[in-house]
Amino acid sequence: MADLKLSKLFTSLADLLDQGREDIAAIGANALRRHANTSCTAETATLATGEEITALLSTPNALPCAQHITPLMDQLSWHYSGYEDGRISADVALRMQTVELIGAHGMIHDQTCRVGLFAQTADTDYIIRTHSAEELFVQIAGEGEWYKEGTPYTLRQPGERMHHASYQPHASRTNRSGFIAVWVWAGDVGYQNYSYEGSDAPNSEKT
Repeated sequence: MADLKLSKLFTSLADLLDQGREDIAAIGANALRRHANTSCTAETATLATGEEITALLSTPNALPCAQHITPLMDQLSWHYSGYEDGRISADVALRMQTVELIGAHGMIHDQTCRVGLFAQTADTDYIIRTHSAEELFVQIAGEGEWYKEGTPYTLRQPGERMHHASYQPHASRTNRSGFIAVWVWAGDVGYQNYSYEGSDAPNSEKT
């Protein structure tokens, strides 16, 4: 697959990443622009979370790039985050949908970084995890509470950015609304150093 729809999605995500000043944002944006016209083959799958994610993309406060995701929902290589390889417990993984657009396991192969989309459905706790990669999320639609070591859970809206240093413990949780975000990994992007602790953050009472 290499068409105008995919090119528009990559360009819109690159523009969103470029709204911040993080070095990792520039890495992700550059990769998206570099591959905007690269052909790829998708391994499509219909997942139970798909309808909820599509509904999130049409909410009034969704960012403009959401309009470029919706037409491609059934053409991207979505899978349940961390489920197939057992990195994340099934009760959590089956409530989260992700696609690696660019990366070592991405629809488009690239060893320099990973860039993708991630959706966490309503009433889901994706509790503390760490990994060697530096990470950036930029929320596109919906809302979620995000925690990282040194800061409490904070409710985040579309356009807000969550930056995690290498090995910095972090977590995300949702209440009545789920969310969808673009994510970037840079640095040591291997999954071998991913740790899912199965414990909640300090002072983690839900708001």
